[in-house]
Amino acid sequence: MSELSFSIDWVASGSPDPVSRDTSAQLAIHLSDICLTRNEDVWSKTMRDSIYVSVYPLVLWLAGSWWRLNHEPLPATGIRPALSWRMAHELGAANHGYVWPRILFVPDGESMNLWYEPISTPGQSVNYTSVPDVPRSISLAEFQHKTDAFIDEVISRLHATGQSQTELDSLWTLIKEDRNNPECTGIRKLEAQMGFDPEECPQSIIEEALRLQKSTGQAAMSELAPVFGENVRKISSLGEASGLQGHPQEYFCDRASFRLGQPWEQGMAAAKLLRKKMGLGHERVQDKILLELLGVTESQLSRWSPSENISVAVAKPGPSGSWDMIFRKRHPLSQRFEWARFLGDILSRPIPEEGWLVSSDLTTARQKRQRSFAAEFLCPIDALVAFLDEDYSESAQESAAENFQVSEKTVETLLTNHGYIDRVETPLPYRLVAKGKNT
Repeated sequence: MSELSFSIDWVASGSPDPVSRDTSAQLAIHLSDICLTRNEDVWSKTMRDSIYVSVYPLVLWLAGSWWRLNHEPLPATGIRPALSWRMAHELGAANHGYVWPRILFVPDGESMNLWYEPISTPGQSVNYTSVPDVPRSISLAEFQHKTDAFIDEVISRLHATGQSQTELDSLWTLIKEDRNNPECTGIRKLEAQMGFDPEECPQSIIEEALRLQKSTGQAAMSELAPVFGENVRKISSLGEASGLQGHPQEYFCDRASFRLGQPWEQGMAAAKLLRKKMGLGHERVQDKILLELLGVTESQLSRWSPSENISVAVAKPGPSGSWDMIFRKRHPLSQRFEWARFLGDILSRPIPEEGWLVSSDLTTARQKRQRSFAAEFLCPIDALVAFLDEDYSESAQESAAENFQVSEKTVETLLTNHGYIDRVETPLPYRLVAKGKNT
């Protein structure tokens, strides 16, 4: 993973505002070897790694967005984030008249993922030049440690200049108090996951969500809350619904230690191990095998069909190792992938964790593990490359998808992620600003 650093070189300012004056500095932000503040000073025609700003607006934004910034994931693929989401995750929301670098912070429950892109700002004094390649990740704990230290350094600076009664000081004190109180921490996280700022969620909704969490489990609620937001009644409806009763095979539930690497690496490792245990080699996984692993019979499946418009698929634990599985996919290939995702979730989740399994369109660490497991289990990259025999054309990929009974998108994603074909476009989750505009 990458490392985040904030470098502050305090510089005197003639600002009439005492807070801005005493927090003016040359600021540089690095993500390992990438300088996110690398810019061209238009007036002096020089390249710099730092920008001359008051850092106060930036740390005030970091503190004010802290709960959502750290715990609210990106909405599901295809859903453009609401303005309130963007204000809590795009660094430009610090505003205060400065041209900030275009950086997007997206937590996935375990890591903080950063997207960035260069900015051309006609008429402004700064043009940011950092060239994006792929999103970079840092552990969530590391992100919190570095931003905490950054905020504390600015507060110390203000105290040293005789300014201890600032909005930042009061806000940061409240945040630390909530973080030191387990009950408050749980509520703040859940509010953020549902898309609310602290204490902005209606009391009736947060109380209902906390009640449901006793059944779903905290880990599952962290996946459900971002999908349904304030519509917690839909989560309750899932709890009341019935699905397919399955008994996953015992040997499959023998969880190995897949805690190293990125979520996609963990999912892939689990899939490789399972295929090895089963002696599958490069052969296709038949539907019958997938259902047997889930402990579901083909006759059960033939008598059941998904409900309409389900946003997530869930599996609820029952007695004697059984699971009540509510699927949502209808297309045969999508169904196979969904079944495999549930298998991956059962295998990779921590042993002491209880509660529901959740499969959704989010990009949390849990969902990344599921997708990676399903892709590798159904279409192993080594088997895929051998089948293609160095022909990565569109028609060859179509044939491979048919051979392994997966979607063409799965084949394309596997080849892209393993470097066999180039990405078609920069993997930004959405355009951070409208084309030709700065907002």
